[in-house]
Amino acid sequence: MASKQKKAIILVSVIVLVLVGVVGYRIYSNLQSGKERAGRVSQGQVVAVEVATVTRRDVTPRLIFSSSLEPVWSAEISSKVDARVDHLTVDEGDTVSAGMTIAVLDMGELAAQVIQAEGNLFQAKANLEQAELDYRRMESLAKQGAISAQTLDSARTKRDLAQGQVRAAEGALALYDNKLTGATIVSPRSGVVVKRHLQAGFYTKAGAPIVTLADINTLLAKATVGEAEIAQLAMGASVKIRIDALGNKEFTGTVTRLSPMATMPSRTFTAEITIPNEQNILKAGMFAKVEIPVPVHPQALVVPETALVMKEDVKTVYVLADDNRVQQRPLKLGYVGDGWAEVLDGLKDGDQIVVAGQNKLRDGSVVRLGAPGEATK
Repeated sequence: MASKQKKAIILVSVIVLVLVGVVGYRIYSNLQSGKERAGRVSQGQVVAVEVATVTRRDVTPRLIFSSSLEPVWSAEISSKVDARVDHLTVDEGDTVSAGMTIAVLDMGELAAQVIQAEGNLFQAKANLEQAELDYRRMESLAKQGAISAQTLDSARTKRDLAQGQVRAAEGALALYDNKLTGATIVSPRSGVVVKRHLQAGFYTKAGAPIVTLADINTLLAKATVGEAEIAQLAMGASVKIRIDALGNKEFTGTVTRLSPMATMPSRTFTAEITIPNEQNILKAGMFAKVEIPVPVHPQALVVPETALVMKEDVKTVYVLADDNRVQQRPLKLGYVGDGWAEVLDGLKDGDQIVVAGQNKLRDGSVVRLGAPGEATK
């Protein structure tokens, strides 16, 4: 029995040793294969690439900003007094002209107050007339020595008070007259009713909006630009506006205002672009892309954007050397767009750079010029 147990232990031990040997061999083989591949790369494995010579061309930078279209003018039209809206003459979307009646308020109560103010004025004038007569009478008696100076002063004071009451009554009447005139609410200028806040029959408070008017014959696009970009903008410059909602249709606008001071702490400025809209194709609130051209950079050194390779947040290219090896060279770039990158530093005229197959390279790799399309496989 003991002999069988010993044989079983030996068998298990042999199996374990075999398994350990197999696993160890596989690990060793993988390590050796990795070393061989690294060795081949370090020894200059030839990679097929496509190259191109650095060229020069005119670069037209474009500043592109996002914005929402706004009316050039908008205002909430309200009443001067608390009153019930008798009727409205306009609805949302209606076009109004300057001086056109928008709403009429129920001014029955205010009209009664005007009548009352007129009566108060008549009474005040009558009191003034009586006080004036009394004063003149007292003044005559004072000259004769029939009354004291104190009695004359009292009559003069009553006359002066009566004059003040007349002025106060005149002011109250003018105030009520002005409010009564405000019963008819008119448009201060031409525009479109973009919102109606109340219906006829609703009670409105003084200053509460009844309708909102806007002039949409001209719209504004306000773009937020950085301090490095504001110097490239000029008043009166023509810009392009593209509207996504209209199938990326293009419109033309003009820079009409540049902020004189930066918004802190972001140090950004606002550029206002005025866009004619006589056909009312554009709508306030639409999303727009503003494209502002800046001065052309003539005959700038450029490389294709596709040739750029990122290395630790720095854009680089692979430059072909005489020994068919490549050097990964960092670049200082200017404007990047339209498929080209402007090179400010890092390359010179005549340099040949890899434009296809660079994803297989590293600094010092050996390359060969591949057939068209071979480098991308």
